[in-house]
Amino acid sequence: MRRLEAPAVKIARGRGAARNIVPPRKRPQPAWMRWAIRFGIGFGTCAALGGALIWSAQSGWLERQWNATVDGALAMTADAGLSLQVVEVHGRGETRQQDIVGALGAPRGAPLLGLDIEAMRVRLITLPWIVSADIERRYPDRLLVTVEEAEPMALWQRSQKLFLVSRAGKVIETADLGKYSKLLVIVGEHAPDQAEALFDLLGREPQLRERVTAAVFVGQRRWNLRFDNGVDVKLPEENPGAAWSRFAALQREHGILEKDVRIVDLRLPDQVVVRRAHPATSEESDAPASDKPKDKAT
Repeated sequence: MRRLEAPAVKIARGRGAARNIVPPRKRPQPAWMRWAIRFGIGFGTCAALGGALIWSAQSGWLERQWNATVDGALAMTADAGLSLQVVEVHGRGETRQQDIVGALGAPRGAPLLGLDIEAMRVRLITLPWIVSADIERRYPDRLLVTVEEAEPMALWQRSQKLFLVSRAGKVIETADLGKYSKLLVIVGEHAPDQAEALFDLLGREPQLRERVTAAVFVGQRRWNLRFDNGVDVKLPEENPGAAWSRFAALQREHGILEKDVRIVDLRLPDQVVVRRAHPATSEESDAPASDKPKDKAT
């Protein structure tokens, strides 16, 4: 029987022998490990970028860079001719031109595109007389400002001082009250808050409205009216409009303001109580009952 033997392997010796040795092959990595490495690299990169952005935002660096870029762009537009040179104001009466320009806060030469129109409008309506404002850019170099001023309707008496009040009840700061001395005087802690409703009520009877010189807000509930001849009219808390119309009818039919009366009380819905300005004389006391003036009219 022939004996089988593996062929002998000749081992190379000498220089260059290592070139003939084949290195062992590396074992391939699992797929999940390759995916984990890629994910880790990507996540780390995103985290680094996100951290840099957060730091930039929190430190203000990003905002400063953005503002610098915007300011540079606006400066270029101003150099090109889009800069504020003229402020044109319409609708003002009591407000001074320089007060309006000062409230705008925009110096001459400022980039027209960089002006904050809404912030300007808010500053304008904080001025004493101005109740509304509209601002438009008019290219290339001007602002068109249109304002509406308050309508002075009354003088508010408080703590022995007078304050000008608009129709909406806004207190108007002014140093010159002399030219408003003929306005209606309202009295009461919260009278301006109810002033607009009072003006609307009185306006239903324009002829009577012209004769009302003062109105007192009683108990923060209702009004007492003082007329130019000293007669006081007490309006009710509930439905004062109906009482005011009833009083207007009495004036048209009977001329009650020209009678010898001091107070007309309209607080009761079904009757009018009248108090005379002068007490009855002895002759009037002896007169027949039909001729005696009545203190109550229904």
